[in-house]
Amino acid sequence: MQPWMMYALLSTLTGGAALVFAKMGMKQANEHIALVIRTGILFAIVLLNALISGGLKNYAAISTKTLGWFVLAGIATAIYWICFFKAITTANVSVVSTIDKGSILVTFLLSYFLLNEPITPKLVVGALCIMTGTFLLMRP
Repeated sequence: MQPWMMYALLSTLTGGAALVFAKMGMKQANEHIALVIRTGILFAIVLLNALISGGLKNYAAISTKTLGWFVLAGIATAIYWICFFKAITTANVSVVSTIDKGSILVTFLLSYFLLNEPITPKLVVGALCIMTGTFLLMRP
């Protein structure tokens, strides 16, 4: 197994667990408190990882354009998590999470137009399967 695949699978496992843990915690706390605590822990762990790995050595060399992309990614992530946590307060996390995976279609299109990544038949079939599942779950 290639290293990137191992990381992707580990991401899938921990991402799925994180959503259920968050929903469990929200039985006694609102989505705002849950998101602040989760994001604080996330920041601390990511910062510790960067410090230990030496990943912050060249931070001053980051261009304004690169910083702008990171700012946009941060804003999009914040809006994403605020909306996601709001959604799971009133719906099953399994349904919200599955519908949320429809975001792969946005990634699919943006990676093609902004990153010039190729569109393969396998990718199209996978995206269509995800889109079909998303539409099925959104039906009343």
